[in-house]
Amino acid sequence: MPTHTPSEDQRHIVEVLVAGGTPKTTIAKALDIGMNTLRRHYKDELENGLELANAKVVRRLFRLIEQGSTPATIFWLKTRAGWKEGQTLEIKQKQEHPPHDFSKLTAEERADLRTKLEIVVGRRH
Repeated sequence: MPTHTPSEDQRHIVEVLVAGGTPKTTIAKALDIGMNTLRRHYKDELENGLELANAKVVRRLFRLIEQGSTPATIFWLKTRAGWKEGQTLEIKQKQEHPPHDFSKLTAEERADLRTKLEIVVGRRH
């Protein structure tokens, strides 16, 4: 069997497929090689594909920001710097509930309520 020599295009394909979450068996089939050949010749891409792809994306994003891309800058500020759009207004209202008047309950209603409360607090099952 001839020796496999990875090309730069093949390395890039493996890196992109790994970054996208493609199973190793599918990657080997796409390159028409066996799993042992894949592991032997593409070890770095298999282990670091996601990180390598992320580094390239971040490098590209930085270039866009340096070139004055407003959408890229906004994206960075929202996702990495904690910026938010718009104004947030939080209204807190104190809710006061009048105490319940259990004196108007019948003996049967009180017993039913007691049973339900005991179930809630776990005394009965």
